[in-house]
Amino acid sequence: MKLSIAVALSHDSEILIMDEATSGLDPIVREEILDIFLDFIQDETHSIFMSSHIISDLEKICDYITFIHKGRIIFSEAKDVLIDNYGILKCSEEELKEVSPEAIKGIRKNKFGIEALVLKDEISVRHVVDRANIEDIMLFYVKENAL
Repeated sequence: MKLSIAVALSHDSEILIMDEATSGLDPIVREEILDIFLDFIQDETHSIFMSSHIISDLEKICDYITFIHKGRIIFSEAKDVLIDNYGILKCSEEELKEVSPEAIKGIRKNKFGIEALVLKDEISVRHVVDRANIEDIMLFYVKENAL
């Protein structure tokens, strides 16, 4: 994998198209490769189009995230917009009834209560909304779209 990445970077390309570029690499080498990718995209004439199941890698280097599930595009957004707009509300069923249905994008029930993926700007100040990462958003959307 490291050799393939080195060869791809050696051609002075403006765009790299990579499928699972960091899979199979140990965490230290993965971090080094991600640093190389970050250096590559610092030049605004360079881009990387990358598919990956390692969401933490995408969060580190991507500007835009497109989530494809079962052949359908679920969302395609700027990463910062996703992280800024969504949050995880942890509450009871009664508290959830106070939230506008338009603000709720997905729900998970567990023995401690409810977790809901919500649009943060549409939630009242009295509710505590935790930060949602990209993986959280994807998991809630898949569950919501599976209903």
